[in-house]
Amino acid sequence: MASYIPFVNTKKDCNILKLFYSDAEIARVSLESIDRIKAYLPQNISLWLDAGIDGYEHCLKKTTNPLPSYSQAFEEREILSDPDFIKKPNPDKIKLFINSVMTKCLKYNPKCITVPQLPIVENTSRNKINSLLSKATFQWKTENHYDGGFVFPVIFTHKDQLNNKTTWRPIIDRAIKRYYNSGAIGIWMVDSNLSDQQGTGTFKDRFPALIQLHAYLKKEVKNTPIIAGPYWGLNLILWAKGLCSSPAISLGAGYQYHLAGGFKHKGKSRMVIPPLKRCAVTSPELRTWFNDAIQSLNSQDKVRSELQNLLGEFNDRLFLSNEDANRRQVARFYKNWLDEIEETPSVGRSLALYQDFSSAYVLGKQLPTLPRSGSSASRPERVAEIFMLNCL
Repeated sequence: MASYIPFVNTKKDCNILKLFYSDAEIARVSLESIDRIKAYLPQNISLWLDAGIDGYEHCLKKTTNPLPSYSQAFEEREILSDPDFIKKPNPDKIKLFINSVMTKCLKYNPKCITVPQLPIVENTSRNKINSLLSKATFQWKTENHYDGGFVFPVIFTHKDQLNNKTTWRPIIDRAIKRYYNSGAIGIWMVDSNLSDQQGTGTFKDRFPALIQLHAYLKKEVKNTPIIAGPYWGLNLILWAKGLCSSPAISLGAGYQYHLAGGFKHKGKSRMVIPPLKRCAVTSPELRTWFNDAIQSLNSQDKVRSELQNLLGEFNDRLFLSNEDANRRQVARFYKNWLDEIEETPSVGRSLALYQDFSSAYVLGKQLPTLPRSGSSASRPERVAEIFMLNCL
């Protein structure tokens, strides 16, 4: 079975899962999505169900936001949206809450359930309630003789939480203690504020900090399975370095984790440019860029023919307006990339990934600037450059 874990949220994700990722052992699905997509999930892939407790963050940030719709079945459902309760939590109410959450999750016969936890914030205000949630989870497991697994989440919400070891070490130490108290069998860690394929300058500091954090976590919990992401490339780097056992992945779009229950912004349709190991927004300007890039390369350069084929796909399959075709193209590339890494002996994966990104960097330096799109780097080599510097 493959090492990666797909994060599945929609029917389109299910289609991509069946087309390209059917060798996955387990898929993570949120409680807010499960009723809409359960009938479309492949039967051979086990279910990791997440109750979406991190979605309470939206209520805590803005008290006028409604409670998550998927929390309707939770007893004491309002306690995690109450700042006063967060400051002075009641263990009995937390136990009732946990019991109802787990009862709801068990209806779907999951192999694993995420331990209910609020996301990490800039202070210690949630330490007590997260600790009580962990202990109540273990108590439920014991009292109900639950023989499935728990995955313990460590979800960061702001880049400043990862600035340096002085900042993040006490956060990780407390999370590890809660992990053991919960009876979980694995840890899932993600920076929900990180869209790592933008290639912006701040990533020069963020990537090394997150890698250092994962190295510390790996050392402290030894043989515990660790899941990282979803990201675009940083999850693969952590996997190649042996700092996570499973890269969490998106399915042809997104490649960033968003807290449960938030407003879903429709992203721009993108296609992947495999030689550059990055995506670009499909647009008339991108078609022009392909033509210019092809002309800038020597006629004998094999990348030139690859770009010509991509341009042919762009035109022939109406990539400009066909979002589903774009998603399939990205998903197919990403699956092939994952397979190449997995087939490489573990001792050579970091070097192989470095060579992937360094080749993309050298190529990108020769090509014209990409059409500007949002906050993504316009220089073709920029995304690969930052990944490359963090591989070894």
